[in-house]
Amino acid sequence: MTPAPVGRGSALSPAAFALTEAASCEVHDVWAWNFDVEFGALLATASAGSVILAFDVEFPGFIRQEPRTGARAVRYQVLRENVDRLRPIQLGVALAGLDGEPLGVWSFNLKFDVDVDLHSAKSVAFLRAAGIDFPRHAAEGIEASVLGQRLAASDLVGWHARAPWWVTFAGFYDFGYLLRMLTREKLPQNFGGFDVTLSTYCPRRHELRDELPHGSLDSLARKHGLQRRGLAHTAGSDALLTLELFLTVAGTKFEMQSQNQTESPSTWWGSTCGMEASAAALQLPSAWTTAGEESWDVQNGMWYQGPAAATWPSWESERWESSWEFQTPVLAAPALLLPR
Repeated sequence: MTPAPVGRGSALSPAAFALTEAASCEVHDVWAWNFDVEFGALLATASAGSVILAFDVEFPGFIRQEPRTGARAVRYQVLRENVDRLRPIQLGVALAGLDGEPLGVWSFNLKFDVDVDLHSAKSVAFLRAAGIDFPRHAAEGIEASVLGQRLAASDLVGWHARAPWWVTFAGFYDFGYLLRMLTREKLPQNFGGFDVTLSTYCPRRHELRDELPHGSLDSLARKHGLQRRGLAHTAGSDALLTLELFLTVAGTKFEMQSQNQTESPSTWWGSTCGMEASAAALQLPSAWTTAGEESWDVQNGMWYQGPAAATWPSWESERWESSWEFQTPVLAAPALLLPR
């Protein structure tokens, strides 16, 4: 059995897990012109062994606001409509070894044109204030299809002995956009299909909301004595802070579980974005946790959840009528096997 990650609470020295200002914690800004080099560096870093991979996606608001209450099927359909029609703006990735040692941080800046691509003017203004350079995204951004194609062909996805542990904080939409890029197709029709498809690409997942149901990423980081590196609400910085928070609060728990675990790690490591992954659990109302509800709490400082849709300005870009399509030719994704 692959051992679970070790965190700061383990028997190892806490100093061994401190994420410092060293080069391994500097965010590498990735654009179309340096994509090949930086993506190669990411793969080389991850190839040394099993890794913890925390990630974050920045996106341009919502077409429909997710209801605070309602059936799981309804809430998934809202996510599906949003993800199928909106382009992601950034994908941030932060890596650490299973011993908690930081390995590197990357921010993949995707092609996004505010004059063409559907967005909420309020969300774009917020991201612009946070430091996102939209003219540069339009001119130098990476095509989402290119990033998705390279990820799908890499050892970062799929079931194998060194499959990474994917870690998110309130990551339902993060995984939605990731799966959209990996498959280059619209999301599955229902949540069951979404979970099964996601499991072929990211079989080992952990949602930090399972341990920390209340508070924003920044407020929880402060509570645990962590200091943000980089700008808030940018994908690389958010991914790194998610990684640090995971190493702080979750490491010991999973180290202890790994000592007695006899099943496949995918059956106990975590849930799908805060939801149970098993087929039986999908039939229960409790399978949809309340994590998504709080993630729309503006008072907790979580930008991407924003105010109610009714209060937003009108949607920009009249050229967007239905779902977004990739603009470059893509290759078929490799066949991926489900874990047995």
